[in-house]
Amino acid sequence: MSKRLTVISLIIVLLGTITYVYAEKATELYVPIGQSPGLSGKYLATGRIEQVNSLNQTITMLDASRTYTIKVTERTMYFLDRSKMQQSNLYGTWADCKKGMLVEVRFENDERGQPAEWIKLQIGP
Repeated sequence: MSKRLTVISLIIVLLGTITYVYAEKATELYVPIGQSPGLSGKYLATGRIEQVNSLNQTITMLDASRTYTIKVTERTMYFLDRSKMQQSNLYGTWADCKKGMLVEVRFENDERGQPAEWIKLQIGP
């Protein structure tokens, strides 16, 4: 009986974890830069775009302490944070990345130096 209860508990925990991962990706569009619960400041890098290199598909970003070269892939998602303009956020594309924009980046595997899982770009003032 206790073995069965342990297996059921493990399945519930795994399903909850999987649901959280997918929910985070689905809701990240609506969260302004710097306000992702449990992620901002810990797993995310925030700064300004210094350079966009279309040939290499990289973005150079400067934050408070260092410069990052961010590799993007076909899996990278782009979010347009329009909260400063009091408008709904939108999905974006590589073409929306411009020098000087404030960005927040989540890296694959939560490790800086990995390709970007998603990039959030602030639109407006």
